[in-house]
Amino acid sequence: MKIKGLSTTVIFEASAINRDEKLAGNIASIKKLSRYNGTYSFMSRAFLRHHLFETLQVLHGWEGAPVTVNRGSQRQSVIQFEFPKANIIAYPEMDVFGFMNTSVLDSDVGVIRKAPLGMTKAISLEPWQADMAFYANHNLVHRAAAAGVEATPNPFQKEEHHSYYRMSFTLDLCRLGYQDIHLNKLPDELTEWIKALPEAGPNDLNGIDSFYEGDVEDASWYCVGKEDMETQGVVGIVEDGKKGRVTFVVSPEQRKARIKQLLEVITNGLIIHSSTENYGAVPVFFVLGALKVPVPIFNSYVTFKNGSVEAKTLNNAFENDYVEKAWFYEGALSLDAGVADKAEEWQGVDDVLRTIE
Repeated sequence: MKIKGLSTTVIFEASAINRDEKLAGNIASIKKLSRYNGTYSFMSRAFLRHHLFETLQVLHGWEGAPVTVNRGSQRQSVIQFEFPKANIIAYPEMDVFGFMNTSVLDSDVGVIRKAPLGMTKAISLEPWQADMAFYANHNLVHRAAAAGVEATPNPFQKEEHHSYYRMSFTLDLCRLGYQDIHLNKLPDELTEWIKALPEAGPNDLNGIDSFYEGDVEDASWYCVGKEDMETQGVVGIVEDGKKGRVTFVVSPEQRKARIKQLLEVITNGLIIHSSTENYGAVPVFFVLGALKVPVPIFNSYVTFKNGSVEAKTLNNAFENDYVEKAWFYEGALSLDAGVADKAEEWQGVDDVLRTIE
């Protein structure tokens, strides 16, 4: 696999609607970061993760993975994804965003999956100028007065910031659709869950050897999603006494579909709707690269100046040896000059898929 990662940096226009703690009883603050040249608002990674998944649910029907509540030794409740029922084959959410389960099937075994999709905060490209707005519920007071009810306004204040924001998404293609779990203690319940699945045939194992480290024939393979639809993927198990190895592999067709759906959402826009403010995160500019290493190469090189994106700075990123091919999209924001030959104008998601095949 020559292309091991995809990374895109997006600019969108919005207001700072991912709120922080209140400064006082009636003053709502925004999330802020301080730098040498000013204070900038931001939207957190967790906030963006939520809205990215929400958009994938609306557009592509991604189903939320089931959760369970584990009781700790001090009667503390921990909400976790219900592994192995919630696995990377049955639920794209588990595959793309990762998960942690500290107790598998009531045993002491924990499973952690680092997310193949890395995200940055969405940080404003224009500094916050200490904007503050004053609000009150005058309409409700008017309605109460019309109904003969005595009422007074409840005034409140909000910090506000409207700006262009920059965020980056980086997808590790080597880990997407694949999870290898080595366990020093293989729970009986996990083994029983796997062996209750339909056994995999030769056709179900196509493409496994490109991911699986070791001899595919050493494992026993079972199908996920075989009963009522085409096989979504397979799970393999190798038992070595109490130890064991469990491997989940998403089918090539499902993996390709997930990449396409992710790129469609990232390059077209995320739902961002909070407290009735709905700006979304619709790209006015983005750059996307097929890379030898999954790192956010463009994040620091997409800079905003005098109403345009600086081409000179971006061209420095294209010179990075990790970049095999790149695409750029100019919407409401454009580059202030031409770009390097390695970059092409955006032609759609299918062009990216052809490049990484």
